Parts: sequence; C-alpha cells; structure tokens
Amino acid sequence: MTDSDDSGGASLASLLGAVVSAFLVVTPVSALLLGFNWTQAVLIGGFGSVVAVASATVTARRAGDGDD
Repeated sequence: MTDSDDSGGASLASLLGAVVSAFLVVTPVSALLLGFNWTQAVLIGGFGSVVAVASATVTARRAGDGDD
C-alpha cells in the first residue's frame, strides 16, 4: 500500500478498536440490561460493531478533508 491508499480512511488499529469496544459494550448491555437472549445480543453487538466501523471511517475521512 502507498500513502495515497490510506489517506482517506481510518487506520486498522482504530477500526479494530472500534469493533472490539463496540462489541464489548453493546453485547452485555443488550443481554443483561435490555433482556435479549445471548444469541440476539451477539447479533446486536455485531451490528453495533459494523456501525462503529462505518462511523470511524466516515469520521477519519471528514477529518482528512480539511487537510487538502
């Protein structure tokens, strides 16, 4: 990869951090506090992780727009 390939997106570390933190927060909250069973909670946690990665990517691209 060259620098131009990564200029508009988030780094791999931030994406992995978004996935792990969202999954570890959303899954127990949906299971223990909202009353979903664990299968549903894992699916909701996975969806929350996808949303977190999309948000991290969009935020990184918006932050990079001002540098041009």
